[in-house]
Amino acid sequence: MNLSPRKIAAIVMFAVCALILSLDPGIASAADWPYWRGPSFDGVAEAEGLPDNWDPDGGEGSNVLWQRDDIGGPCTPVAMNGRLYTIQRADPGTPREAERVVCLDAKTGETLWENRYNVWMSDVPAERIGWSSVVADPTSGNVYALGSCDVFQCIDGETGETIWSIPLHEQFGMLSTYGGRTNFPVVHEDLVIISGVIINWGEKAKPNHRLMAMDKTTGEVRWFSGTRDLPYDTTYSAPSIVTIDGQRQLIIGGGDGAIWGFQPRTGKPLWHYDLSMRGIFATPLVVGNKVFASHSEENVAPSNNVMGGVVGLSITGTGDDTKVEEMWKQLEVVSGYSEPVMIGNRLYLVDDRCKMWIFDAETGEALVEQKSFVGSRQRAALLYADGKIYVLTENGRWATVKPTEDGFEVLNKGRVRGVGFAASPIVADGRLYFPSSTTLYCVGTESGKQTPVTMAEAMGTETPISENPDVTQLQIVPTESVLKPGESIQLTVNRFNKLGQPITDDSGDITFTVEGPGSISSSIDGSTYTAPADVAHTGAVITAKSGTATGEARVRIVPPLPWKFTFDGLQDPPLSWVGARYRHVIKDIDGSPALVKITTIPKGARSRAWMGPSDLKEYTIEADAMGKRMSEQLADIGLTNHGYVLDLMGESQQLQIRSWSAQLRMAETVDFPWKESTWYRMKFRCDIESEPPAAVAVLRGKVWPRDEPEPEDWTITARDESPNLAASPGLYGNAKVAELYLDNIEVKANE
Repeated sequence: MNLSPRKIAAIVMFAVCALILSLDPGIASAADWPYWRGPSFDGVAEAEGLPDNWDPDGGEGSNVLWQRDDIGGPCTPVAMNGRLYTIQRADPGTPREAERVVCLDAKTGETLWENRYNVWMSDVPAERIGWSSVVADPTSGNVYALGSCDVFQCIDGETGETIWSIPLHEQFGMLSTYGGRTNFPVVHEDLVIISGVIINWGEKAKPNHRLMAMDKTTGEVRWFSGTRDLPYDTTYSAPSIVTIDGQRQLIIGGGDGAIWGFQPRTGKPLWHYDLSMRGIFATPLVVGNKVFASHSEENVAPSNNVMGGVVGLSITGTGDDTKVEEMWKQLEVVSGYSEPVMIGNRLYLVDDRCKMWIFDAETGEALVEQKSFVGSRQRAALLYADGKIYVLTENGRWATVKPTEDGFEVLNKGRVRGVGFAASPIVADGRLYFPSSTTLYCVGTESGKQTPVTMAEAMGTETPISENPDVTQLQIVPTESVLKPGESIQLTVNRFNKLGQPITDDSGDITFTVEGPGSISSSIDGSTYTAPADVAHTGAVITAKSGTATGEARVRIVPPLPWKFTFDGLQDPPLSWVGARYRHVIKDIDGSPALVKITTIPKGARSRAWMGPSDLKEYTIEADAMGKRMSEQLADIGLTNHGYVLDLMGESQQLQIRSWSAQLRMAETVDFPWKESTWYRMKFRCDIESEPPAAVAVLRGKVWPRDEPEPEDWTITARDESPNLAASPGLYGNAKVAELYLDNIEVKANE
């Protein structure tokens, strides 16, 4: 067979590409959609042959390749290596109800694996599970998911096995709130970054929409940053990672109502723009050096007498000189949920009432205003592919729209009865995926094609490091740790320039200082922090310095059980407790210092505090507890053990054991009249019977007047056949008006 030189060259090129793809899984061999807004973070894909019509009821030209009537909800799926990944409810309506990450074959819809895990200490109702989305990492083949109770997991994308898992609520104080507002993770190089409103420890005890970056392979915390204290809301605005003026940036909407830019490798805040009086829910769109953001709440002054708005921002500069400038702003555009797309120089935006707006991206001129075209409620983001905009609406309607010179043309529209679309459409390998509240649809044609794009390519090109060789930032790794008294941890110091790029030159001397207990020793193997053997329930802040560059790390020091807390000599809760300070103070109660849950904090009625590591199991927690009636109300007072709460409920005069507050998949409740201004002793024990997968948690609680002998019998007993096998001990309180008091807290291993 004779082959032309061109054909020979093509064959060689194909072979080389195949070899490269086999060696580097980070180079996409297919048109993946690894992030909920796509590999370019903008809801845009270069594709052809996609249908403009579809009909889930079948018939000729339905274009529905497959559908799964058991895969639904608000989660936008992602696609990698021919697989779809989504977050779903597990065993709904049963005592084993939980959450799961599900992997499907993208071509057939067949389930390949699912990773099931419990939800505990969460205020998220079951119907809001999956309000977040996973992120897929083609380089490692792993996927990352933040669960509804803030358990953050790294999962093997091929097998579904958990590689590492961290309960962020217990170890960092991340809030899980009603509405399911858990945030979206994003992968950048060797980091996975997640955010949420966090009530931490020490100087970071006030609520703050914080971001944390972890080593994506190990879960080790690399940096821990934040926006501003006391945000009004949690948020589900998702991050985008782009390069502007040669500087890599992570851009996100904050719970404080501002749009923020950070350096993704260091967490350094670069700029922010105040937009809303409440949290930003819609993800900002970044195109070039322009950021477009919208909201549906009250505007910041001087425009705070009107609701909603959309803004165009220009970002310039680098490092400390990075600046944000408002290009234009259109008020009274109520768009708090859906994300826009940019087509040419036009911004296409659908507001909360499903009305189309089209803006000139440079001037903000409204070319089309509030034009009805389909549906009446909107949450899902827009998808632009094959010259068409795909729109899914909350009331089950859909439309395929074609941009035109004077606005847009509706090519087709329809309605799927009995469902709604809160999740967003995606496209992968030339196939469309439409996730509804009950069903996932795969829509396409035989001619559907798509151009592969990697997230690394989409982020853009950075300024060469050689142009900024000076070290201006240090990063101590790990930046957050938990140690026992006498334990040591080896520290690594990473160096960065002003653009947040890594500097490999380690010739500069590093000096360390420690605020609090402990010391630093140096050797040929590096630097080591050692906690003193005679301290407990405290913490230390480590600072590294080289020239003018500094970095910080923090260590909590928590001893093994048993623990006892009398609060004598303390002015605040123990330093190492997560989520305790700010919402709790020490006061003299009945002649003795006690821990008081205060009521003067806005949106601080419910609180949870965590005392130690999350690998503790089979222990008993006890405490003296008292509540005072104020404004005809009595607080709820609780102890937590293994991810369960023993709750002395004031208004209902009951005692309850539960795990998932918003969804009582397992709960036992007994009547228990109790008096205000009277001290009681609470005792809560957890035992694990048998071994997984047949393990059962047996939970026993008792409450009695403190000045009386302990009763022999338990007041309440519960069993959980889908048990939490380990968790940090802690406290629960719900005090809208009335204060609650705790003293003489003890935690000890079961005998």
